[in-house]
Amino acid sequence: MKNLNEDNLNALLQGARVIEEDGYGIKVACLANGDYLKLYRRKRLLSSALWAPPARRFAANAERLRQLDIPAPFIVETLQVPSRQLNGVRYQPLPGDTLRNHWRSLDDEQRAGEVQRFGAFLGQLHEFGVYFRSLHLGNVLTLPDDRFGLIDLSDMQISGRPLPRWKRQRNLQHMLRYAEDSHWLTVLHRQSLLSGYAQYCGQGPADRLARALCRLQGPGEH
Repeated sequence: MKNLNEDNLNALLQGARVIEEDGYGIKVACLANGDYLKLYRRKRLLSSALWAPPARRFAANAERLRQLDIPAPFIVETLQVPSRQLNGVRYQPLPGDTLRNHWRSLDDEQRAGEVQRFGAFLGQLHEFGVYFRSLHLGNVLTLPDDRFGLIDLSDMQISGRPLPRWKRQRNLQHMLRYAEDSHWLTVLHRQSLLSGYAQYCGQGPADRLARALCRLQGPGEH
């Protein structure tokens, strides 16, 4: 992990376009050369970020996903700015659009086909042992070659073994927190999602996923 001082950081950000920020400063920026810089701020004096910085987790997860042939950003470097309690990851972004944005432009029939493909992709992640706690349709990209890729990777574990049932259900909960995502995946195109999942995982896991959906949804929503 490369150490920077504040002058180094300011030079890196020269000419950058801010993508996301909060009251403490920049969180994501597009640098002048097209690379992205994602910054993490340690919020507590004693924190797991001391020995497992989010930037390092992001980089490690990106590399592991690429080994599994799942598209992920290419990591340029990880860095830290001790004087500001920051760590960061600089990466080349994936080309494409989020599923949430892309699906808004589709009619119901087109979207149903895309949801089925996403269901198969979700099954692939679960069978590969990818537990992505930040899974939602804003963190999955559709790429120019029609594959799916993942972004915002720090909150992820990759075990290399199929996920147990409770983690699969927890992943559903993550997606259903977003009303638009939930409406597409569980109301309009529920069967397409389950069909795609069954294509990759088999009917048994898909049936268990369907039962989990019923438990997670309110009365009358299924």
